[in-house]
Amino acid sequence: MTGSEKQTVHFTANCTVLLAFFVALFFPIGYFAISYQYAVGSLETEAEINARIISGLGDLAPGAWHSEAHRLDALLSHHSVPAHKEKHRILDSVGNELAASGNDPDVPVIRRTHPVLYGDKVIGSVEISRSLRPILKRSLLVTVLGLGVALIVFILLPFRAINRANRQLQDSYNFLRKVMESSANALIVLNLDGTIGMVNGRCTETSGYTPEELIGRGIPEMVCPESSDMVIGQLHDIATGAADIVKFEADMLRKDGSRVTIACGATPVYQEGRIAGTVLSVENITERRLAVEALKSAKEYTENLIRAACVMILGLDLKGKVTLFNRTGEEITGYSQEELTGKNWFETVMGAEAFFKMCGAPHPGTDGQGLGAFEGQIVTKAGAMRTISWRNSAIVEKGVRIGTLCFGIDITEHRKIEAQLRHSQKMESVGQLAGGVAHDFNNMLSVMLGYAQLGQLEAVQDSPMWTYLQEIIKAGERSRDMVRKLLAFSRKEIISPRAVNLNDHCLETEKTLSRLIGEEIRFSFIPDPDLWAVKIDPSQVDQILMNLAVNARDAMPEGGLLTIKTGNVVADEAFCDYRLDAKPGSYACLSVVDTGTGMDRELVKRIFEPFFTTKEVGRGTGLGLATVYGIVTQNGGFVDVESEPGHGTTFRIYLPKLTGEAVPSAHSATAPLRGSGTVLVVEDDDMLRAMATQMLEKIGYRVIEAATPHAALSICGEPAHDIDLVLSDVIMPEMNGLEMARGIAGLRPETKVLFMTGYSSDIIAKCGMSADLAMHYIQKPFDMEGLHAKIIEMRSAC
Repeated sequence: MTGSEKQTVHFTANCTVLLAFFVALFFPIGYFAISYQYAVGSLETEAEINARIISGLGDLAPGAWHSEAHRLDALLSHHSVPAHKEKHRILDSVGNELAASGNDPDVPVIRRTHPVLYGDKVIGSVEISRSLRPILKRSLLVTVLGLGVALIVFILLPFRAINRANRQLQDSYNFLRKVMESSANALIVLNLDGTIGMVNGRCTETSGYTPEELIGRGIPEMVCPESSDMVIGQLHDIATGAADIVKFEADMLRKDGSRVTIACGATPVYQEGRIAGTVLSVENITERRLAVEALKSAKEYTENLIRAACVMILGLDLKGKVTLFNRTGEEITGYSQEELTGKNWFETVMGAEAFFKMCGAPHPGTDGQGLGAFEGQIVTKAGAMRTISWRNSAIVEKGVRIGTLCFGIDITEHRKIEAQLRHSQKMESVGQLAGGVAHDFNNMLSVMLGYAQLGQLEAVQDSPMWTYLQEIIKAGERSRDMVRKLLAFSRKEIISPRAVNLNDHCLETEKTLSRLIGEEIRFSFIPDPDLWAVKIDPSQVDQILMNLAVNARDAMPEGGLLTIKTGNVVADEAFCDYRLDAKPGSYACLSVVDTGTGMDRELVKRIFEPFFTTKEVGRGTGLGLATVYGIVTQNGGFVDVESEPGHGTTFRIYLPKLTGEAVPSAHSATAPLRGSGTVLVVEDDDMLRAMATQMLEKIGYRVIEAATPHAALSICGEPAHDIDLVLSDVIMPEMNGLEMARGIAGLRPETKVLFMTGYSSDIIAKCGMSADLAMHYIQKPFDMEGLHAKIIEMRSAC
């Protein structure tokens, strides 16, 4: 029954009750009122008529009023015979009865009087009395009839209402039963004492009990002991009205002893404004809980996998705000997940230009999710730049793209190694060229310089011939220096490194540098008294200082300040990140600072390339800084350059700290050109062999020549020859110098071998010879002084 139908039924019942009440109460009252008014009206009319009749008798003087009383009495008796008990009286002016007719009526009585007039004067009155009892009897009869009708209405109406209520109750019960049975949840109706009063079919499926087994049981009996107290407390709140609805979860014990997880909702049932029971809705959520737990485990596994991944995993929404950030990302950027979550990635870590690449529309030809791969720069929390290789994928939910999942790999070190490799390959190409031509070029220079020097010995000093030979020697020396610079740049020059204190070396060359840069440039040297020693060929330090000083001088054509400083530096990983060839460690740093014109960034990138120069033709070869780079890298160090146009340039030379080797305190004096003994010269080049022979003979040595290693071994095998030293080429036909030296050592163990070579160090290393071994070398081209000094050094070491 709908609400409007219920309102109509209630209205009809109320109207019926009111009607019955009106009939039973107001109809008898109305009948009595009408009858009473009728009786009163008739009495007043009759009294008025009688009074007028008496007044019309004529000449009825007030004095004769009493004498006419017998006539009046006869008149009253004659005038009316009432059907009811009535009494008619004539009264004088003072109320005395003059005449009367009829009997006294039964009480209650209705009385009405009317005055008798004589002219304008009242001489008496007519009074009529009538009993009210007949009217009351008839009203009572009407009342009885009305009460009968009302009684009939009151009797018939409850029977009809009860019948209708029974039908409605049955309909409601059937409706409730259908609703309960059609419910997807188990429904239980509890009595006030907590026992089960009604259940639906779902309860059997959930609990395993039949409805008959469930009726009368208590809910706490059906739940696990650990949930019992909680369930009792929740149901108590409902039963006492403390809560209008409660929801809770518990574990239910089924009939077979198994457990199921249920979600319950309880609400009170009211009757006549009081709580009459509780309705309990029970849902089996075992599978849902298992699914939630599985989802939770999968989520935890995924989160752990994301956090433990060795690549940076970044989640972004469509506006570029961070929604996900793993531990690798924290390690790379220095930011924690809490610091970045909710912040815009392109305002905090990356530039805005990368937004479209990472959060833009997917590329054509993809599956609609791929955003492609690219490389980008990020700025860490510490301010360092890192290069990241990104691979991005769109995050799609219900067919709508909601963000981007980005995978990043830190390739900073990889790109640095690639740059070093490309730089090394570029430098290696010139080194290979230098090494390839060094031998033949050095042989020719040796012949030219040797014979020019020998020619000077025959010519008169200050003569034109001597001057010509001197110019030839200068040109040859410049050519020799050029080849050495190429070999130094390519790190293939044969050197003799030793412990060096850069402070002492800079002090020794200070005067030379001052003369080199000129008077218009001020020179300043700031040494570190605790400077670490390094291992390097001293001549290479001279080349570094000379080349950097010349570059500084050319950068300050109008004068300036040249400052050389030394200091100790401990380089860590952060320091080495953006410095080419740099490795962590302890270094002695040699800084050369000028106040010249400076260079832009593009120019700084090319300054170490061989033959690259910004000077006009004829003022530079472009090998100065290439030589510096080659020397430093050959000795395990690296070069750092800082320069800006108009703000000068700073070259920092980092050389590894030397440990466990003492620094020599003094240099040996130059030996005079006087020698003695026998030298075996082994050289396959006839001109070079002849030149070396004549040099040695001029110095004072006796020379034995051998064109091949086999000839040299044959000579050494003859006891008649007294040989003090062997001067041999390294690379020769049939047998190299090392193999020949081993053969000589077997024949003459005391005889030392001095190798002369024009090849680079990598070529002679292929023959099993290295400058690190206990072998003696002299680099072609050489002069008489250098050759004699090397021989003296070797013989004094024996």
